[in-house]
Amino acid sequence: MQNFSAPVADPQLDALKLPPHSVEAEQSVLGGILLDTSAWDKITDLLSEQDFYRAEHRLIWHHIGRLTEHAKPIDVITVAESLQSNAELEKAGGLTYLGALAQNVPSAANIRRYAEIVRERAIMRKLVEVGSEIATSAYNPGGRD
Repeated sequence: MQNFSAPVADPQLDALKLPPHSVEAEQSVLGGILLDTSAWDKITDLLSEQDFYRAEHRLIWHHIGRLTEHAKPIDVITVAESLQSNAELEKAGGLTYLGALAQNVPSAANIRRYAEIVRERAIMRKLVEVGSEIATSAYNPGGRD
């Protein structure tokens, strides 16, 4: 008779798993705002800075938010200037990256759906994190490390 045991998890393979995210949706959200400032009002109730997977996207979102708080216009140049004045432009990918975000967005008209995708992936990442914490707790019944 054959032994049908469950495969053993490979820690190296698990380390290669990327958390759920959609770089394209994140780029489309940011690019849509850079093209159409009114797009910000359509999605601010849905997204927060921490919903973005990529650090440079969180940084760009943060600066867009700061500009809107001060009633400043939002476009590639104003966001780049805000980043530059805080010595963060290169961390955000530079002026070329900001320009590419605006240039490559499929359509600002669908920004709400792009934002929903970003939010869904953020929720999935949180579920993975919580699930991992639960599994770790289960292996340590006497208490957490």
